[in-house]
Amino acid sequence: MAAMPGCTAPSRPDPAVPYHETVAHFAGEDIVAGYTRDIDILRHITAKAWRGRISCIVGPNGTGKSTLLKALFGFLRPSSGRVVLDGQDITGSPPHRMLGLGVAYLPQRPSLFPYLTVESNLKLGLWHARPKKAQVNRQLERAYERFPAVREKRRQPAGQLSGGQQRQVEIARSLMTDPTVYLIDEPTAGIDPQTSEAIYEIVAALAHGLDKAVLLVDQDIRSALDITDYVYVVKTGAAVASGPREQFGADTDELVARWLYASGE
Repeated sequence: MAAMPGCTAPSRPDPAVPYHETVAHFAGEDIVAGYTRDIDILRHITAKAWRGRISCIVGPNGTGKSTLLKALFGFLRPSSGRVVLDGQDITGSPPHRMLGLGVAYLPQRPSLFPYLTVESNLKLGLWHARPKKAQVNRQLERAYERFPAVREKRRQPAGQLSGGQQRQVEIARSLMTDPTVYLIDEPTAGIDPQTSEAIYEIVAALAHGLDKAVLLVDQDIRSALDITDYVYVVKTGAAVASGPREQFGADTDELVARWLYASGE
């Protein structure tokens, strides 16, 4: 699948200043959080996302990667640290408020209503805004232009679609509100390799084509790093390494061995 139709290359800041040295559009700073009192899953972790860039969080299972996204989106309130959007402290904002602020969250588990049609699921992307019918129709048309395959399936119950097709519908639904930030958790979990490749192209187009700030959590390290601009390596709820993708070299297997499973880290 090619990049989404209508994508144009966004303007870039002065190349003399590396993007990762500029102020991030979205960031979780020094986040501490957990599900029960006095047991912290996240231990002073910082993660940032820049417009037009993909920041990827990698690490072994059970290290707090998905928990971080939940804390950033408001499902879990940090006990310390802060969440910042475009210079504004939005720590503790509930999920429905985050949507209104322009932050979209795509969880690992399917989030569509299986017995509703694809089009009804897309319309629910605007439920919190209570828009007029004309606006809904405009946004639907934009979604269909970017995802022609979704248009073809619009009258079908969402539960009848394949895993890859459902993920495309979820991304199309999130675009209904035109967010500036995407928090994406394991976008290709349970999806076949060929469809996974198409999903990664869509994720890349969100940042590199539509100028979104993307914070991606993934276990498919090799595929994720192919589209990533900045990397955070996480172990036991803390970032043990971070930097631009090129800093980690071309050998993904070496990266895994060095950062994720080395003793003493």
